[in-house]
Amino acid sequence: MRFSLRAKLLFFSVGLAILPLVVAGRTIIRIAQDELKASVNGELSTAAARISEQIDERYANTWVGPLLMVRNAIDDETLGAEEKVALLTSGIEDLNDIVALQVTARGVTSPVVAAKDEFSRRLEAAGSGVSALTIGPDALAERFGTDEIWVGPAERLEGTGDWLLSIVVPLRQPVAGRAGLLSARVRLGGLQSSIGSDPLTETGSILLVDRDGVSLFDSAQSRPEQPEIVRNATEMLRSGRRAVVANPYTRSDGERMLGVYAMPALLDWAVVVEKDEAEAYLAIDEMLRSLTFWVVAGLSVAVIGAFIFAQRMSRPILAIDRVAAEVSRGNLNVRVEGVKSRDEIGDLAVRMNEMIRGLLERFHLAKFVSGGTLDAVKSSAGEGVQLGGVRRRVTVFFSDIRGFTSFSEDVEPEVVVEMLNTFLREQAEVVKEFHGDIDKYVGDELVAVFQGDDMVENAVRCAVKIQQQMERLRAEHPEWDVAVGIGVNTGEVVMGAMGSEERMDYTILGDTVNVGARLCALAGRGQTLLSESSYEEVAGLEGISAERLEPIEMKGKSRRVEIYDVRGA
Repeated sequence: MRFSLRAKLLFFSVGLAILPLVVAGRTIIRIAQDELKASVNGELSTAAARISEQIDERYANTWVGPLLMVRNAIDDETLGAEEKVALLTSGIEDLNDIVALQVTARGVTSPVVAAKDEFSRRLEAAGSGVSALTIGPDALAERFGTDEIWVGPAERLEGTGDWLLSIVVPLRQPVAGRAGLLSARVRLGGLQSSIGSDPLTETGSILLVDRDGVSLFDSAQSRPEQPEIVRNATEMLRSGRRAVVANPYTRSDGERMLGVYAMPALLDWAVVVEKDEAEAYLAIDEMLRSLTFWVVAGLSVAVIGAFIFAQRMSRPILAIDRVAAEVSRGNLNVRVEGVKSRDEIGDLAVRMNEMIRGLLERFHLAKFVSGGTLDAVKSSAGEGVQLGGVRRRVTVFFSDIRGFTSFSEDVEPEVVVEMLNTFLREQAEVVKEFHGDIDKYVGDELVAVFQGDDMVENAVRCAVKIQQQMERLRAEHPEWDVAVGIGVNTGEVVMGAMGSEERMDYTILGDTVNVGARLCALAGRGQTLLSESSYEEVAGLEGISAERLEPIEMKGKSRRVEIYDVRGA
């Protein structure tokens, strides 16, 4: 059973009103959730990247940089052993985060260790000694003979609770005739404080893990059940990749979490930042309450409005619908009539008529511009065609009517126009058939551009068919004593918009165009001339034959130009 629009508005107003409101509400909630999620992910990504950069900066400038300066001093051959030991013991006090320096020679079991006084006293108070800061020979055995800086795993001192990192730098000069290493024990308390004071900690959490999944600054040093995000981060660390990755997941207790992890560039650590999804979506609850109220209110208004305005709405809408259907079938002469309501529907009827008039104008205007111009307008993405051009290799095609001037002097203007339009119409259809684009008409001359892999072959076959069509027209109209001369050339041109911002022309320029125009000017009645660059593209193609003519001189050319006369195809 078919229901009219009026009947639908009257009998199904309740159902039709509530459905869009509910769908709109769900859509708004989903969009809000997506926006909130994107905002939280952006906040987490920024925090993870920021902390990673802070770690890299601290590693390079506070840890490794000073350590390399100490190495340079120890490598100084002008300093004696006592001076180097004094350098270690006095210089350690000026190094931030570094609490101990150690010089180890291959095969020597007792390294030289210098520790900060304050940290040494803390160790003694905790029942430990400086030996807790010593890096054993087993851990350093593989470091001799290499040139790379080695960073050991972060470790927690049981006595003080401090987290320490071992960094080993090979010495360039031997120690007592043996290969040596300079080691540093770096206290991570400053990094821990920096992470703990990050603004993200107010609403979320920050976790720092190494490639083995050990959680730094965690007294347990590991998690029995690592969350999915930590497993993914450590897997990426072990693969050697570095990236900022959003990784929402569900904890073992069922809580949904929004998380992001990032890797510092200089350490095998991962920065994991996360936030409770429920906390991030607190605004959704308020939105649901507000939406429920507005759905009820909107439903009431919609039902009442449907009954009141059913008659007034259906009639003009149906009229507009009929006109839109005619326009879709290509009829641009219809107009919306009889709509006198002074509301949005009336405005829609006016704009519909304006749109149809605009489409009609554009439809006729498109006949006056080339396909290249239309393509340039479409590709401008609404920003408008800009002045300027690009280099392209094309085939230019010039066709000029021979005998037109004398013909136009001997016959009535109406006959001249009829003949000219007939000749140009026939040529335009053939150019389109062979995938050419008409650039312009200049009096009795047609200028076209061919592009693509088969552009020269298409242009030559187009020229041959045009000559055949012109022969047919002359046979049908013997009183039209005219013929066509054609010139074809291939090469690079500058294609683009020329002129000014107020009035421009999308065309082609360059020597290739000039040579094509001169070939056309040299072509006799019914003759097609090819340049050498065009002939080389079609030479040997089946069905195309051309005869080499005597080279000609052209203005601006230092040597004669080779030309060919197309005999047929």
